[in-house]
Amino acid sequence: MKMSYRPPQQKGKLFAGIVGSSLILTTSLAAELPAPPPGATPVVQAEENDLFADAGHSPVVGEDKAIPKPNHPPIDEIPSMPMPDDSDVSRVFIDTGPGQPVYFDQRTEKETLGNLPGKKQLDAMPDHGGGYQGADVGNSTNNPVADERDILPATFNTKLRIGNYISDPWRKNVKLVMHFQDSHGTNYYRSCSGAMRDAEVVQTAGHCVYNRSHNWGWAKEVWVYPAYDGDWDAFGYGKSEKLASLTGWTDEGNTNYDMGAVVISRAVGMLTGWFGWFSAGCSTDLGKTWNNASYPAEDCGQPGLHNGRDLYYWSGTFDSCPDTNLRQIDTTGGCFDALWGGESGSAAYFKYNNGRYIGAVASTSNRSTIARYAAITQTWVSFLNNTIIPNDARGSTFDIQPLHTRLDEVNITSGDTTTGLKHTASNPTNGTSASAARYFKVYLSTNDNISTADTLLSTQVYTRAFAAMQNVTINMTDVKIPLETQTGNYWLGVIYNNGTDGNDSNNDTDEWDAARIHVTQRQTFDDVPTDFWAWLEIEKLVANGITSGCDAHNYCPGSPVNRAQMAVFLERGMHGGSYTPPPATGSVFHDVSVDTWGAAWIEQLADDGITGGCGNGNYCPNGIVSRAQMAVFLLRAKHGASYVPPAATGTIFNDVPANAWGAAWIEQLASEGITGGCGGGNYCPNANVNRDQMAVFLTRTFNL
Repeated sequence: MKMSYRPPQQKGKLFAGIVGSSLILTTSLAAELPAPPPGATPVVQAEENDLFADAGHSPVVGEDKAIPKPNHPPIDEIPSMPMPDDSDVSRVFIDTGPGQPVYFDQRTEKETLGNLPGKKQLDAMPDHGGGYQGADVGNSTNNPVADERDILPATFNTKLRIGNYISDPWRKNVKLVMHFQDSHGTNYYRSCSGAMRDAEVVQTAGHCVYNRSHNWGWAKEVWVYPAYDGDWDAFGYGKSEKLASLTGWTDEGNTNYDMGAVVISRAVGMLTGWFGWFSAGCSTDLGKTWNNASYPAEDCGQPGLHNGRDLYYWSGTFDSCPDTNLRQIDTTGGCFDALWGGESGSAAYFKYNNGRYIGAVASTSNRSTIARYAAITQTWVSFLNNTIIPNDARGSTFDIQPLHTRLDEVNITSGDTTTGLKHTASNPTNGTSASAARYFKVYLSTNDNISTADTLLSTQVYTRAFAAMQNVTINMTDVKIPLETQTGNYWLGVIYNNGTDGNDSNNDTDEWDAARIHVTQRQTFDDVPTDFWAWLEIEKLVANGITSGCDAHNYCPGSPVNRAQMAVFLERGMHGGSYTPPPATGSVFHDVSVDTWGAAWIEQLADDGITGGCGNGNYCPNGIVSRAQMAVFLLRAKHGASYVPPAATGTIFNDVPANAWGAAWIEQLASEGITGGCGGGNYCPNANVNRDQMAVFLTRTFNL
């Protein structure tokens, strides 16, 4: 079927049809866009900071906004976008030019037109520019990158499946999923390819964002997956907010100007890097070697190939310029020597020094003898560089987007501290900021939507100035995973405080930008499983260095605590798990020689005024501690040797009248929330204290 073209519209008629719902932009040639700062990504150390301990610093935590999750069908079930039918190479029509730049705001459904730059402006335009290698490489000419031609002959006669998608330059190539809707409200999903053109801008084909063949018009949604390989684990995804093309395509269907762009809301390009641009004439283009990577998704006759998950690459030279702005490869057909559905919008780029520059995008093919690419025009470059990128993507207001939370080890036992925790603080704007304190909080979440409702682990701060389009690696203070965290998958992420920058709506790390970890709940002792009633308190004693158990593998939770053991427990609770008392003298208690187990701890307990012994100059180290005695020991250890509790009332526990031994201490222990009794309204003052009960008493007394 031959493609039919509508007669060119007169400009007055064009404007009359849409001026009521559209804006008209005046487009002038811009200077080259500000580039990310040269050199490797700088690194800054963040420090632990208690914001609310300082009355002068109490900023509100940034507003949490979840990134919309993809709601399209499984990607491997989405067919490729049909290519324009441009098979009639002998057709005769008048090329009326690219028309006007046009973009579509998906949020408002408003179409906006731009005017063409003047000839003088275009004549003064350089032939190439832009590009960024990515966060891990930076923007330095001292970072050489691999030559694609080393892996495949530059003949455009076969394609190679790429394995390492996440390295440069493969990660700059993206998989696109588009959602269209017809006039009856029926939804359609199609796939294309594309390439990062800036931090939040993707270059693709016009027919990937604006459909003419079915009159679907502009895509309602576009999802962008850099380095896609069957999932989006490599860099996550971006969601479209605006689309752009030329009226030469949207109104005329002219494949010479089959160009499109997608503006996304997440600056994934700050991680992957992006391609520069190139615009020249036919003779120049025919003299260069071009590279092209894409995601074929159309059946080529061989099962398993062209599954839409694999990135394929080929390179070579264009054979001809069959039309005003088209570049053609003469192909022989077959799965690896033709242009197929799904490859639409992929970038043909060449390498110059350490840069890579897009000069054309895949447009159409007959799947056998021809593959055509629409060459990048100066009009298109001017529109992107002067309007779309600076105004609709970057903006001029400084804005930190926290990206890519990561750590060295993702399998963690509860109670352990992370290692190598960091995130990327990215300013994907043309705005700058002087040196200032940047506050953020670290959260542990049961899902990848980090919010203030999650478990707060740490408040941190760093001081840093930001240049335009700059990434900064934030080495964070490592955080401890709470002991009570149950076995399962969790996410670590950050939320910056409001007022950190000019945009409080993207201050948190969600989805891919949160670090997924697997936590295994700690079980130190064989006889204290994680469902044991005092498991948490016993593990806290271990974590704080207060106990190592009753032997190498057990804690003996049901064993009674004797007075020698109690001395060790209390002294470590008061002074810390690393505390070691002075050597014993054997002269404090008659029954505690220097060789008695725990002698040094017993004598130090006496020196601290916590005990005077059991009477007659003895300590009774092997005597079992009762619950009444424990109340006295705990409160003296907490408040000091001179502490005296209020008088007892006899109204707290049924079995503790006001005249009972230790009644005042027992009631004060309850008043401070250290005990709730033994059950049934009783305290059981004469009952033995077992090791599991001791763990609870200690953790509550010393807030462990």
